[in-house]
Amino acid sequence: MIDIEDRIPSLKEKRRRRTNRNFLFLLVLFLLLLAVLLYFQSPLSKVREIRVEGAALQSEEEYIRASGIQTGDALWGFNADKAEQLITGLGGVEGAEVIRTDFRDVVIRVDEFETAALIQGKSGFHPVLADGSVFGEVSDMPPPAPILAGFDEDEQMKKMVAELGKLPSSITSLISELKHTGDGSITAFMTDGYEVRGIISGFAEKMEYYPSIVAQLREEGKGVIDLEAGVYFTSYEKIYGNGESSHAGEEEEAEGEPEEQEIVIP
Repeated sequence: MIDIEDRIPSLKEKRRRRTNRNFLFLLVLFLLLLAVLLYFQSPLSKVREIRVEGAALQSEEEYIRASGIQTGDALWGFNADKAEQLITGLGGVEGAEVIRTDFRDVVIRVDEFETAALIQGKSGFHPVLADGSVFGEVSDMPPPAPILAGFDEDEQMKKMVAELGKLPSSITSLISELKHTGDGSITAFMTDGYEVRGIISGFAEKMEYYPSIVAQLREEGKGVIDLEAGVYFTSYEKIYGNGESSHAGEEEEAEGEPEEQEIVIP
């Protein structure tokens, strides 16, 4: 039998260690709470800088204003989801992401609709976005995109934008202007000097062959490529009599029917 008196030192030691652990736990907890309190009271918890990535249609200042976040605000005092919703509500914005980074900074990443074309308004050229909408503000530095002319109906313009969206940038970059000539017919004025006539429906599918079509016409001079029914080429000289496009003025066809040359698509 072990006498109770022999166990007292052991019990006292265990009690002392337990007390020390509890004290240490409370001390650490107190220090953590103190550190958190000091952090939120210090400039380290304030927004130091706000950066915007992906801004083209709107200015960076406009996106920052829409987010409701300002430098000097509490870094953890704003709702990122709400700020993203506010930014997405701006015209031309498909999505947005608000990220806290570098301990004190905020990054606003904006996903804007791509500019598919341009349309001329009273005050300048307005971007026509990939969703078919016309951006209300005039862009100071409009991106290189085809200019749409004569598209008085929104439905026709949306169909045209959808066709442009199917084309690779290597081809859309060659289109300087798309003119709606009525009943879904269009004329595309190309930067390499050709005119392409066709219809909106299926325009992209046929224009994918444009490089191979032009490759067959290098010795024929410039002219009109007709994609409405098959693929036919007629030189400007046979159409207008002067070997030049009528882009700058009204079409004046030469007397008689100009001869067409059928092009074979590989």
